[in-house]
Amino acid sequence: MVVASEARAERDRFPELLADLLEQVDQKRAAHLALDFARHVLDIERDGIAQPVRAACLEYVEVCHEAIDLGEVPPRLPEVRDRLLEVAAQWDTNRHVLARGAGPILDAARVGTEQMLAKARGQGPTTPIPCLYVARQLQAEVGQWYAEHGQEGTDKRLVARHARWEEARWQVLHILRTEPSPHNDAG
Repeated sequence: MVVASEARAERDRFPELLADLLEQVDQKRAAHLALDFARHVLDIERDGIAQPVRAACLEYVEVCHEAIDLGEVPPRLPEVRDRLLEVAAQWDTNRHVLARGAGPILDAARVGTEQMLAKARGQGPTTPIPCLYVARQLQAEVGQWYAEHGQEGTDKRLVARHARWEEARWQVLHILRTEPSPHNDAG
């Protein structure tokens, strides 16, 4: 009984670790991380995303990374975003829903580009969505993906839970691999 409760406590601390790590990165790095997380989901779901949609998503991720580094909207960003929306709408039978892959990419891009795009359109300041929100949405997406594509006869809830956990693990490890210590000034 003690072992089960310790395992549950360990599992429950894991989402807190992701939140703690993301709190320690600045907004620019969080924006890049959100795009990296979305790119990882594109890689996982590559066989279920139409090639034109996937190519448009990858191009949008690349241009968003550039925009975040520049701190302003490059002329190419609105064009690439419009192309992504157009291509994604063509590959979905429900015109009110974007083709799989495009939605998570657009949400991830909002972490770093929402304010820039609003400013470029002459709109007032906006509140960017947090990277943690995007990370959790992407975990849910991966869980759903694996539940839909799991073996026949498996418990889809368990498959989804495992996939969400594995995606969260990947996100944490990605942060640890790519982010410098926020305590570099501690000599």
